[in-house]
Amino acid sequence: MIEPTHEPIHVPGLREACEELAHVVLASGQPQVSRDILETLASRFEAEAADFAALVAGNGRDTALLTRAIYYLIDAHALPLMGTDMEWFRQALNCLVELAVPGIALSAKGAAFLEDVAVGIEQSMQDLE
Repeated sequence: MIEPTHEPIHVPGLREACEELAHVVLASGQPQVSRDILETLASRFEAEAADFAALVAGNGRDTALLTRAIYYLIDAHALPLMGTDMEWFRQALNCLVELAVPGIALSAKGAAFLEDVAVGIEQSMQDLE
């Protein structure tokens, strides 16, 4: 598991992505969710994601990849009414960061999965064309 740090580093677009994610998991189809609750959850998502910024930057990568990872989660994994549970978000973001910014050496068997991921990425990118 990637160990996040707590140094504040700017992540472009992170707040907006976290607000959108909070809206998807709390308010999609439920306009009665208060703005305060949405803002609180967005802040929690933002703090979790920002914890990875030093690791990402320290590996010479653009911290905006965290924002892009959140938009990926919005498209692929966030479901309406998931509520305020943060565990799914922590685990999913940790996995995405590890794929984008590898921090551990893999065995040949573990690395074989990366070939599957590469095929899936290629298919997804073709869908954009």
